[in-house]
Amino acid sequence: MSKLMTIQEFSVRTGISKSALRYYESKNLLRPAGRDSSGYRVYSENQVAIIKLISSLRLADVPIKDIQAYLKEKDKNRRKNMMDHWMEMIRKRLDILKVSLRYLESDSIEDQMYLIEKADENIIWFSAESETGKFSEHFIKRGKELEKLNIPIKSGYLKYLSGKDLIKAHIGFGVPFGIQTGGLSEVESVELLPSSIYIAFSFNEPISEIQNGYWKLINYAKDHKWIPTGSILEWYRGDDFSELDLLMPVTKLETERI
Repeated sequence: MSKLMTIQEFSVRTGISKSALRYYESKNLLRPAGRDSSGYRVYSENQVAIIKLISSLRLADVPIKDIQAYLKEKDKNRRKNMMDHWMEMIRKRLDILKVSLRYLESDSIEDQMYLIEKADENIIWFSAESETGKFSEHFIKRGKELEKLNIPIKSGYLKYLSGKDLIKAHIGFGVPFGIQTGGLSEVESVELLPSSIYIAFSFNEPISEIQNGYWKLINYAKDHKWIPTGSILEWYRGDDFSELDLLMPVTKLETERI
């Protein structure tokens, strides 16, 4: 039988501080192998590998409850699946950090650009055709249709399709998941807009000058080497859809919707 180690000896052997060992004990991650005659904690040799694993997973920012589940799990395949899930979560966080670093490096604040992470959203799209800056009547008409069916609207979107003087576009409304669209006329599609990080800015010029906003966002992305992952969206909010930001998706986030 191997010699038991005091908490001081175990700390020196593993490089894990005594305070961290006590913390892991309080979280039921690693309890001492027992107590000596004086009532002090003692640890066994086979606990060395376990505490190193726990420390490594915590440094990888794996949640404590997930580590608890991993240590209790005996099935190798399930353990591997848990590891795969953690690796995917870390890759997503790395993507976010890279985007954030690029944003800070590009003096984006001075350009009045900002980053926004939007959760996945259920969008009902309708086809529309109008002159530049004159889509408000389409938003009002479709908004009233949704209101009659008691479908709550989170926000409005416009996605440019084609045209210069007469514009073809899709106008959309963010609505709760699971909404039935049978009572709506001329629905183009219902789309799950995936979770994404966007570069964006608030457009405060006359709506007839919206093209300038597109070029500002496109040129900004080009100058700072942002690669779009989807179409530019006009994002409308407020009771009269008068608050407008332009959004360009740059990183998709495949998060789980609760």
